[in-house]
Amino acid sequence: MLESAAVLKRVDRLVMVELIPPFLFALFAFIILIMGAALLKPLLSFLIRYGVGADVFFAMLFLSLPQWIVFTFPMAMLTGTLLAVGRLSGEAEITALRSAGVSLYRITWPILYFALVLALATFILNEWIAPYTNHQLEVLKQRIIREKTGEVKEAKVSLPFYRKGYLSYLLVADSLEGETLENLNLLSFDPQTRETTWHLSAHTSSWTGQEWKFYDGKVYNFLEEGVVTTRFREWNVPEFDLSPATIAEQSKDPMELSVFDLRRLIHYQQEAGLDVSIIRRFQTDYYFKFSIPFASLFFVLIGVPLAIIPQRASTSMGLGFSLLIVLGYFFLYTVAVQMGRGGVVDPAFAAWIPNLSVFVVGLGLLRVRNR
Repeated sequence: MLESAAVLKRVDRLVMVELIPPFLFALFAFIILIMGAALLKPLLSFLIRYGVGADVFFAMLFLSLPQWIVFTFPMAMLTGTLLAVGRLSGEAEITALRSAGVSLYRITWPILYFALVLALATFILNEWIAPYTNHQLEVLKQRIIREKTGEVKEAKVSLPFYRKGYLSYLLVADSLEGETLENLNLLSFDPQTRETTWHLSAHTSSWTGQEWKFYDGKVYNFLEEGVVTTRFREWNVPEFDLSPATIAEQSKDPMELSVFDLRRLIHYQQEAGLDVSIIRRFQTDYYFKFSIPFASLFFVLIGVPLAIIPQRASTSMGLGFSLLIVLGYFFLYTVAVQMGRGGVVDPAFAAWIPNLSVFVVGLGLLRVRNR
């Protein structure tokens, strides 16, 4: 039986030497694949539609990459694991180590450590860099659209408006088209108590050039004696004077928010009694900001046992396994997002459905292969 710490360190070093090259290969391969499959077509369509130059195109491509690299790290981790462990298995090194008393669980440890570091790096990228680049990309798009058409367009408006460091208004709307907001909620907050003073819900709102006019809705005034509801055909809020262009540039989708900002926004929405369907959308995206980066750890659990299945005899087979698992994962991801936003399951649970599914299958395979 192998018990020497020095020997185990050599085993760890052997595994890491085998893991890093295929991981880097897979990372660059998936980045190029995503650029071709998910980024080039919409960016080229935007370029042709608005007549922007190559410099703007490459700027938009650069700003688009961080949000997608977040997904490529777990995919590369899976592929790297399959190829590295598959090579060790193919050269009978896994068999030799197990014969010497090193369990498959122990062989998996260094890969899990590497996956943990990668998960933390992915979380940092998704928390600090991707929100910034996503917002800058949206600002750039809005400026180009406004310069070329004189209009602004924004889907799913979400804009907290601060004055002197305190939240003053929170605007949530289905869309902003030109100078019209659709299906909107505007909430006003007391700067001292930070409590909601009133909540305006309207079907549409139009910009007059100086202020917004709201049509067909209700105003809920939160008073000490209770909530007073007022129905209206037309309403205006003179102090809320942000122009459509300002709203379009400052509005942030959940992908443009950090975990801290998103949690704070959800808190304000809950305190204001906003429609639960709106809150669920933000909650689902909030919890996925944790689950996606840590998918790398779960992919290791399924990658190691699959890599040493006797029938796995080539690199192409390893890549095939990787693509099938990734497709299955993103199918579960798509379903889980809709379940969380639709209220079928709690958003916190929905965000971990893909990872838990991989965990169950991977742990089962690992136990079988360790026998």
